[in-house]
Amino acid sequence: MTMRLSIFTIGGALLLATCLTAPAGETDKKSTSRVAKTTSAKWLDQLGGKGLVLDKVINKGGFTVTHADSALGRITKFTFQQPGWWVSLTFHGELTAKTPLKTLKKKFWHVALDRLPTPGLKLLGWEVRPQTPTSSFKKGVEILTYGNGKIKLRVRTKFFALYGRNPSVLVPADAPAPPSSSFQIRKEFPLDLTLEAPFAFK
Repeated sequence: MTMRLSIFTIGGALLLATCLTAPAGETDKKSTSRVAKTTSAKWLDQLGGKGLVLDKVINKGGFTVTHADSALGRITKFTFQQPGWWVSLTFHGELTAKTPLKTLKKKFWHVALDRLPTPGLKLLGWEVRPQTPTSSFKKGVEILTYGNGKIKLRVRTKFFALYGRNPSVLVPADAPAPPSSSFQIRKEFPLDLTLEAPFAFK
């Protein structure tokens, strides 16, 4: 704490006052975390029974498609990254832009929803994302269309929690993150995601 002297007048009289102020950097991050968590909890309550419903059509950008090796042989991976989005689709084998939809469905392995937008939830300085019980999964995923440079999918699943992180809090290597730097609200809520986007093979 530091002491600050303030000089002001009331009715022409000169007064001297002192007040205590916190040095720069000593702001109460815990209260910020509490506010972020409370706001997020209210947002979850307002979703209702339908949960998080996202219907997105992408016209610019879209999925980048790559081939790679895995423990189960060659795979094809579709990755979509934009602000607020990080969705990955993985298929067995080396697919092409002309692979039939029927084959694409048969070769589907799993989806990973690393980041999805949370419309209506505004937390300045915080990164918030819904969390699935497992990092990747297959159940509830349907490839609706594929061809002419576009892919459309629908994902119906459930999240188990909402996680928030304050990226401005720097944590030294091998040190635990302070509780004020993140929060997690464990509450199950549904997801109904429809995503249509272009794709391009690298």
